[in-house]
Amino acid sequence: MNDFLNSLERKPKGTFVFIDDDKDEHHLLELAMEELGLPNPVVHCMDGMEAFNYLKETKDEIFIILSDLNMPVMDGLELKRLVEITPELKIRAIPFIFHSNTGSTAEIKAAYASNIQGYLKKAPSIEGTIKSLQKIIALWTDCVHPKDIEEEAF
Repeated sequence: MNDFLNSLERKPKGTFVFIDDDKDEHHLLELAMEELGLPNPVVHCMDGMEAFNYLKETKDEIFIILSDLNMPVMDGLELKRLVEITPELKIRAIPFIFHSNTGSTAEIKAAYASNIQGYLKKAPSIEGTIKSLQKIIALWTDCVHPKDIEEEAF
C-alpha cells in the first residue's frame, strides 16, 4: 500500500487528530495509517474537550481533524462550534471531517451547518477504513490551503 503514498503529488504534512471515545477506532485508524505508509504524527483524543484543549495549546501544523459525532463530555458538534468561534483556531482553517457510526438527518444537517468539510460513515473493516483514509488524504493533499499561500504585498 505504500504505492498510495508514492502516488500522491504532495505528501500530507502535519499531525492527524483522531477524536473518538472508542479505543478500537483509534487502533483501526492507526493500522490504516501504517498500511498506507503514513509517517505523520497522530494525536488521539477521547472526547471533544480533550481535542479542544489540545488544539488551543498546540503550535503543531494540523493536517486534518477526524472526529466521531457522539461522545461523552463534549460531542463532535460542540467541538466544531467551539473551533468556529475561537478566532485563533478558525483562522487555521483545519479540515474537519466527521467519521461516525450514527447519522440521523438532523445530525448530518447540523454537522454541515457547522461548516464541516465532510461526513463519512465508519467502515466495518480495516479495508474500508484504509479506503476512506486514502480518499480523505488524496483530497486534502490536492487542495490549496491558506497556509500554503504566500502573502502578497500590495
